[in-house]
Amino acid sequence: MRRTTISRSRVAWVLGLGLALSAGPVGAQEPLQTVQSGRVHVVQQGETLWGLAQLYLGDPLMWPEIYRLNTLVVEDPHWIFPGEQLALGEMMPVAAEPAPMEPTPDQPPVQQQPQQMPGQLPPMDTTQPQVEAPMVEAAAPPPPPADAGSPTVFGRAARGGPPTVVGGRSALHRTVRWGEFYSAGFLTEGEALPWAQVLGDARQSAAVRSASTSSATIYEEIEVTPPSGAMYQVGDSLLVAHLGREVVGWGRVVVPGGVVRVTHVTEGHVLAVVVAQFGRVVDGQVALPLERFTPPPAAAAVPVTDGATGTVVEIRDFHYVPNQLDVVFIDLGRESGVVPGDVFELIREGDPATGAPPERGAVLEVVHVRQRSASALITQIYRPGVRAGQPVRLIRKMPA
Repeated sequence: MRRTTISRSRVAWVLGLGLALSAGPVGAQEPLQTVQSGRVHVVQQGETLWGLAQLYLGDPLMWPEIYRLNTLVVEDPHWIFPGEQLALGEMMPVAAEPAPMEPTPDQPPVQQQPQQMPGQLPPMDTTQPQVEAPMVEAAAPPPPPADAGSPTVFGRAARGGPPTVVGGRSALHRTVRWGEFYSAGFLTEGEALPWAQVLGDARQSAAVRSASTSSATIYEEIEVTPPSGAMYQVGDSLLVAHLGREVVGWGRVVVPGGVVRVTHVTEGHVLAVVVAQFGRVVDGQVALPLERFTPPPAAAAVPVTDGATGTVVEIRDFHYVPNQLDVVFIDLGRESGVVPGDVFELIREGDPATGAPPERGAVLEVVHVRQRSASALITQIYRPGVRAGQPVRLIRKMPA
């Protein structure tokens, strides 16, 4: 715990020094674009990476973009703490004030409007007669259609429907991004994959490397041992991951840590630089040639009725209360026609004893697909309690 505190304070000191050096002389006026671009955000009580991504990027599911810039500050993306200074880089450009247009020879020059001081009303144009607009009564809202009802079989939609995330993907279509595809992880389905061995930070000798004391971060090199009979070339990309627990009938849980690119190859010796990071990259992990990512079509997923049904196999990470951004594995894959971008709803079964009907518990978006299973992000959650064995149903399908 002490080492973590020192690391965070050191990072905060470096960020503060960088801001001080870039601020220029004391008393100088900083340009508006520099202030509004928010290169550093100081975390306040109750804030999350999900909320900061919504605030700065307009999409809460782009939180990995902020996390990757702050892996030295944020150890677990589920937890950020007040006072931490998060670098935002140049990801939030601010539109500059448009330059005045030059008048063309056949167009009279545009008259400049007099500048209005704060707290003053705009000057009244006395050259034009003042006409009082007639009073118009606001029209009453139209009555709801007679056939209006729940979009699904669940009756709770009659009370206003499920909540939506403002500016999120609940109302607007957004395709699956490569970072979601590679960071979600998957089930091995019992397949023997060609795993390489990660030996850890290349700057340290093998005698002092350990998963608890060394961790490679973005743009640092690691050493990798290819599997027997395999050969890597400079430029190859590998997915670094941790092999998690065994799920009966589904193989191991694969939890990605990052993406590395091979930079140096000699006999039995491979170096690779970390080019994307989703978690820790340490010795003792494994690596696999990077799967090809094909972006889904730009068309939005289409609502379907009586969609395919399945069940939750497992939650990727153990949390007492799974929430947004957690990864769920379901028992539907390529052989069932599932593709990235498909949307499922998690069904909370009713209680016959009390007469409570089934209800929607969460919304899941598929981001990675294997032969018999798929990895899905929890994009919306209405009732806590996501667990293995719960039924899911396809509600929106990507066009073929």
